[in-house]
Amino acid sequence: MKRFARFRELWQRYMIRPFVHMAFTRAVLALAAALLVDFFARPSSGRDLRGDLFLLLAVLFALLAMLAFLRLDGVKLPRLMMLRVNPRKKRSRMYGDMADYLEESPDPSFEDLEDDEKDACLIAADLVCCAGFLVASLLV
Repeated sequence: MKRFARFRELWQRYMIRPFVHMAFTRAVLALAAALLVDFFARPSSGRDLRGDLFLLLAVLFALLAMLAFLRLDGVKLPRLMMLRVNPRKKRSRMYGDMADYLEESPDPSFEDLEDDEKDACLIAADLVCCAGFLVASLLV
């Protein structure tokens, strides 16, 4: 339980938006990949592969959550998922933001978070996707 204390102290309210974006994107992409594999690789016997693919994806998301947890715990692992292939510089605007929104703090995106906060978002998103695909594999 002491290991999860670090996760609980890192989790803040402003991390909900990056978590939801990450979990939704990962779940939709994994679902699309699983259904495409099921559609094109269905054996001639007509057996449905969706349950097995969903279970495989649940195990994959559990492993990804474990890797993010190890990074949060201090193990140095490469961040292959977060590397950008073609990084682009943000264009500077010629005009400023509206004055009405100066006092409100904007919600940070995933790139604006610190490394530990990114790992916490990764753990939460992977565990939610793991649970979703595990339930889907049991229902299908």
